[in-house]
Amino acid sequence: MQVVHATFASGEGKDAVELLKNLGVEIEDYKLIESKSGDLLIINLLYHNVDVLIDKLKNRFDFTNNVHRSLIIFTPDTVIPSNKEKAKKEAYRASRETIVTYAKENSEMSSQLVFLAVVAAIIATLGLILDNTPVIVGAMIIAPVFGPIATMAIGIVLGDLKLLVKGIVVELAIMGIAITIGAIFAFIIPNVSITHALQVRMLPTLPDLLVALAAGGAGAYALITHVKSQQLVGVVIAAALIPVMATIGVGISLHNVDMIIGASLLLLGNLFTLLLAIIMVFYFKGLKPQWWYESTAKKLIKKSLVVLTISVILLTIPLSIITYNQMVREEPEDVVRQIYREHFGDELESRLFSIDVKDKKVDIILYTPINTDKHYFKLLSDKIKDSLGVDYQVIFEIIPTQRLETPL
Repeated sequence: MQVVHATFASGEGKDAVELLKNLGVEIEDYKLIESKSGDLLIINLLYHNVDVLIDKLKNRFDFTNNVHRSLIIFTPDTVIPSNKEKAKKEAYRASRETIVTYAKENSEMSSQLVFLAVVAAIIATLGLILDNTPVIVGAMIIAPVFGPIATMAIGIVLGDLKLLVKGIVVELAIMGIAITIGAIFAFIIPNVSITHALQVRMLPTLPDLLVALAAGGAGAYALITHVKSQQLVGVVIAAALIPVMATIGVGISLHNVDMIIGASLLLLGNLFTLLLAIIMVFYFKGLKPQWWYESTAKKLIKKSLVVLTISVILLTIPLSIITYNQMVREEPEDVVRQIYREHFGDELESRLFSIDVKDKKVDIILYTPINTDKHYFKLLSDKIKDSLGVDYQVIFEIIPTQRLETPL
């Protein structure tokens, strides 16, 4: 539910009430307070077409240029409706004005937005280099990335080209900041290597698009039902692209073409999928433009859906290839690990450190007692070749261990 507080010059409140009556608003859903200093009209927007009501009020009264008038829309913390049965039947959503206000506030190129983007990019880059997941998640919470994406989607659905361009400009600015900072920090920090966090983002897969699709849908639903919903925090984390942008910067600094291409694919895939999901949810939840934007909005929505759908389909091709290659590449490693656990782990009293299978060569690094018989390694090698093929070469790198009992 939302509530409107509309103030008028003294005597104008009656005209506003007549307008509400013509729209079918019941008397229990509004309250007019008249005074010599001005009139206050309180309207409960629970059972009515919110956008039509606000549009009619704005068309009838100039709230922008008249000092005696104002229009405030807010969401109360608690609502106890007088007609519970009627309230259950209503498919409530936030007003168009509320959604547009959110878009404008979260895509304003301000010093605050630039500061948050810089700080989030620094934290994300350091988290990627240090392979520290909590630090990366912290950067996602800070990053002002979801707002501009939602603004683009809102601009498309409402046919507001200014809002669309505004969202694009701000998103590109954040992207430029994150990539630049990622490149700078990877350049000045010595001995930067490809950590697991970086590797994950340079090898995007189809599930990444599904995550973006779900996050975009959840974010749009949270916005249109309750702009200040707590679910938005989770959406911001799931949809945050700042670590991906920083990964591109790190790849530029390391001259790693695979990292740049992989992270760029992930960035574009997430961006297009998020937009597609948000637009669809907004559209089907009934977010519509004012009548003079209607024709523009219809054309823009159709073109956007076609472009975004084609883009997502095209991006699924390389992502499908990467996903398949990852599955094929990881399968031999899983086989080797399973053989070790089933047949040799306890017997050797050793600990497996890493397995790397590449080009018919299996590299195994493990900790094992210093006096372990080489016969065990031959047995392990034979088992691996029986499963993977005799053309595989098995190489062991042994880190010897020694057990000491105290007192020495």
